[in-house]
Amino acid sequence: MKKFPSVTVLVTVKNAKDTIDKCIKSLLNLNYPSSKYKIFVTDAYSTDGTFEILEKLRKKNPKRIKLERIKGNIAKAHNYMIKKSNTDFIAMTDADCVVDKNWLKNLISDFTSNNIIATTGFCSTPDNVNRLQRLIGMELEDRFKRAPKFVPRGPTMNLCVKTEYAKKVKFNERFDVAQETDWGYRLTKLGKMVYVPKAIVWHHHRSTWKGFFKQQFNYGRHMPLLYFKHKRMSIGDHISKLTMILQQFIFILVGLSLIISIFFNSFIILTLLLVFSLILLYSIDIFRLARKVSDGFLLFVIFVFRNVAWTTGLIFGVFDLIFRR
Repeated sequence: MKKFPSVTVLVTVKNAKDTIDKCIKSLLNLNYPSSKYKIFVTDAYSTDGTFEILEKLRKKNPKRIKLERIKGNIAKAHNYMIKKSNTDFIAMTDADCVVDKNWLKNLISDFTSNNIIATTGFCSTPDNVNRLQRLIGMELEDRFKRAPKFVPRGPTMNLCVKTEYAKKVKFNERFDVAQETDWGYRLTKLGKMVYVPKAIVWHHHRSTWKGFFKQQFNYGRHMPLLYFKHKRMSIGDHISKLTMILQQFIFILVGLSLIISIFFNSFIILTLLLVFSLILLYSIDIFRLARKVSDGFLLFVIFVFRNVAWTTGLIFGVFDLIFRR
């Protein structure tokens, strides 16, 4: 493989005025020959000034930034950009991310054999974030630190793919979120995806409980379709751990058992046992992650909050699967 193959870096964005400037500037300053990569940004008709920021950046870097507006979800935007790309590789990051200066070089360096068709890296958390973001990031980072060398998928915030394979596997535009999960599982049927921990991006997680709930609700809503298409996800992977899946399963059982116990007192004991099991699963992660007692308490709230959001989303997702299938 050429030392510096050509790359198109894809970024999709809508209403990210607080992060988009830093994101694009970090891409412009990559430790990679500027003649060998370009940045392709699609804006989904932002209304907060994001597009105007991008326009200024494009005018300053007309040969390096391509900017278009396109209606639709992230999956549609990626399909559009991949179709128009003609470089050797396609890399992806998100509008709320800042990439390390060696990010692209490190992703490219692990294409060491023909059967490797994609690479993905480590997703870290910036320093200047609030406590909620820091703890969400801490828990996610823990999952990435335990990732194996070969993985079945990678997030679009940190991903690189041989263009010929990216063009073969289209994103499913039915997914408004988790589109990269579905895409990754289908993509890795054609070859291997390597995890490259030194390829780092810093991701700004949801900064409010409302934003976090909405994000997790949407994940939950797409779970039925995702698991229907990829049944092997039921045992988890490096991002969706088996313990997370078990937490959600037991959380639902707790709710059902609690409802039944209203009519049958004998189910109270079962409910208590299920609650104990759920707390035990939460505690395994909390004891490993929490640096102080207050962190442990907030992590517990985050886990419960996530399960409530997923459960609510799942209910809507089941109806979507039934009536939109």
